[in-house]
Amino acid sequence: MAVTMRQVTRCFASLSLLVIAVPPVQPSELPVILGLPDWVDFSLDFTAEPMSGLSGGGKDPSSSSWFQQTSLGITLGTGLRKDPQFWNELDHWQVQVGFNQYEGNADLSEQLGSFFPLQTLVSPQGFWITKAALIKVAKQKTIDWTFQAGVISFGDSIMRVPALDNYINYTINTPYNIAIVGFPVSPFSSLGGQIGIVHQHLGVFEYGYYQLDASQQMAASLGVNPQIPKVNGDVQVVQWSINPLSDQINLKSDLIVERESGANETIQRELPKPLLQLGGYMGTTELKTNDAKQLGDGINNGIYGSIIWPVELPIGIDNRVWLSGTISTTPENHPLQSYAAGGWLSQGILPGRPLDVLALGLSLNNFSPTITPNKDYEGAIELNYTVQISDQVQFQPLMQWILNPSGTGSSSGIWATGAQLNVSL
Repeated sequence: MAVTMRQVTRCFASLSLLVIAVPPVQPSELPVILGLPDWVDFSLDFTAEPMSGLSGGGKDPSSSSWFQQTSLGITLGTGLRKDPQFWNELDHWQVQVGFNQYEGNADLSEQLGSFFPLQTLVSPQGFWITKAALIKVAKQKTIDWTFQAGVISFGDSIMRVPALDNYINYTINTPYNIAIVGFPVSPFSSLGGQIGIVHQHLGVFEYGYYQLDASQQMAASLGVNPQIPKVNGDVQVVQWSINPLSDQINLKSDLIVERESGANETIQRELPKPLLQLGGYMGTTELKTNDAKQLGDGINNGIYGSIIWPVELPIGIDNRVWLSGTISTTPENHPLQSYAAGGWLSQGILPGRPLDVLALGLSLNNFSPTITPNKDYEGAIELNYTVQISDQVQFQPLMQWILNPSGTGSSSGIWATGAQLNVSL
């Protein structure tokens, strides 16, 4: 059966829950409520993304969609409820297993006329296994190492850009908008391994290898139709990440805000740490379909980088600006020859709401002149506001403007509105 590029890009939309160097899992309250032993952590998360078009676009400018994800995570480890400074060697090791259930209308982007989804969660419906891995967690000391192997994907440590978690649009939320068929972008996963060297002053150096031959079969193992062809191949990634301002004490701790009364108040910091990240990937895929060349079959290499930086502004109690981008060195095989994104985050912009976050982001996706010669670019601008109802519940209304939908210049920009609701147990 022929597979379209639109179906493929829809498959790669997912919520990226990522880390620079695999950190200790923070135990939730649910295992305590359930009376589970100290070496077991259990998490349950629900995310919903209702979205509706307002004007512009293609077939039906007023189309709407509800898409939701339920995530189950299980972690086993003797160090889960211990202070890391008192860990023994066994406490560094964990077993992590993850499952996602996706439900909803995945056709909104097609109905509105955009090439990429407007929602982060849009994936083939059904029950997915997203992770089953043995992990070694680094301790906070001058130098240490990390490791994970099993069923894994990009984002566990590779291609982690924390600022992007504040957005809902697929092209802004997904790090570097990697849309190469067969690559392990969540919820897709593959057999592989990652190893990293963590240095207190030099940052994190990482290498990842992913064997892609079973990616399609693993996605379909629990009954999902992954909507991609079978694939043979592999991909390797090298990456360096560092917090260039790690020595600045004021960026390590919570925020200290002086109130009108003159008293100081401690506020939890919601914005990500500063980051400088550089990396590259080298992949080869052989797609088992007649239209493989139209999907980016063959050698796919590229370089990428991101920066997150604190800025002082007269609004908000904490601010960040960020930039992210990637360039394909094999644009004849990559659906996108280049990608760029940037944005601004501001915490506590409204009086009496110190934990809320305002986010403005934009992306520019330049299509491959070989694979899609009739397409130029598609852009996205998103403005959203996260209402921190509690530690377990967040609500995030948003507006989006899609520029040059589908990249053909044949339709006007799409205006859309929606929200994201997160509930964590």
